[in-house]
Amino acid sequence: MSDVSMLDPLPAHDLKLNPHAPHPDFAWFIGIPSDWALLDTHPESWQRSAARMVDDRFFGQRLRAAERRAVLQFVEQLVADCQRAGAALSLVQLGRMSSGAVGSAGLHLGWFNSAPQPAGLALVRQTLPRTGTAEEVETPVGPGVLHRDVASTVPPGSLTRVRSAVLQLFLPLPGTTWTAVLSAATPHTEMEQVLAEVIVAVAQSIKPADQDDVAAANDAARGHDND
Repeated sequence: MSDVSMLDPLPAHDLKLNPHAPHPDFAWFIGIPSDWALLDTHPESWQRSAARMVDDRFFGQRLRAAERRAVLQFVEQLVADCQRAGAALSLVQLGRMSSGAVGSAGLHLGWFNSAPQPAGLALVRQTLPRTGTAEEVETPVGPGVLHRDVASTVPPGSLTRVRSAVLQLFLPLPGTTWTAVLSAATPHTEMEQVLAEVIVAVAQSIKPADQDDVAAANDAARGHDND
């Protein structure tokens, strides 16, 4: 359901970030998986956007009314979770599993400002949950920590609790007080490995932008506007 090799690097100023969520005051880049959709969490527009997104993702496929309701319930719950958590940016993956059932997963980016303490792994390890496992992940800007755990959840449209894989990746940006926090979860065992690959790939794309990066992005944006 996902090709993690296809990342579209985007500067932060090109993204519709949640204005109420904390995020760095400097320019930064992140890679977006090409087959994941940006999630609209704005209170006044998310419902229209959700319906349009679901119809677009399943265009040409036979989606029963009950399945469509369940997917919309998943998106509704995801939007509510993002609004409560203060996620700066959220992505969603929807599609058919190998079994033919509808699968779903969410990926969220939040930022933590540890000022006046500089961002670092020592601070991250102090905040990790006591359950689950943790491993270091190498990225171009330095090491991060990937934490894996499980939770018992009731998926939208279901009355039964199921096991869900929960992933969190913490990436301190050296020389700053900011740590990127990527979170993802899925109740579908088939998607767990893909989700782990996606969250690591996205983390490895995050970096502060230097002046050359910003200039190139601005040139590209002007070129696009002139097309």
